[in-house]
Amino acid sequence: MQKLSLEIRSLFGRFGQMGGERRAKSLDAARRSAIARLAARARWGKSPLTDPPLSSVRLEQPRWENPVYLSEVLTEGSLADWRGLYQVLAEYPFGPVALALEKVLQQEPIYGVTPLWQGILRGVQGEVR
Repeated sequence: MQKLSLEIRSLFGRFGQMGGERRAKSLDAARRSAIARLAARARWGKSPLTDPPLSSVRLEQPRWENPVYLSEVLTEGSLADWRGLYQVLAEYPFGPVALALEKVLQQEPIYGVTPLWQGILRGVQGEVR
């Protein structure tokens, strides 16, 4: 394949920038912020999903995005464990941990905990209800 001329490459760059600006206008502020945070993490090579603090009774290798582990954290975790979960959600409000938490909260109502974490999840995602 032959190389593109400088003029064509600059044209593609300009079109790409226009598309990015249009996409940014169509997203709400919380989603744009989450995407920017993801890009910064990818650029600097930092892992957002730190090792979970609570050792799991049912899992050999607990991971934040595992619904079984999230259920254990919500029912048996300490305040420090909940703080760790909140930090992961704040870093990636639309990431795999947030999706797994939504599933857990929908499928397994935990007295007093479900409404609390539903509100926290809506808050980090920028939703107001």
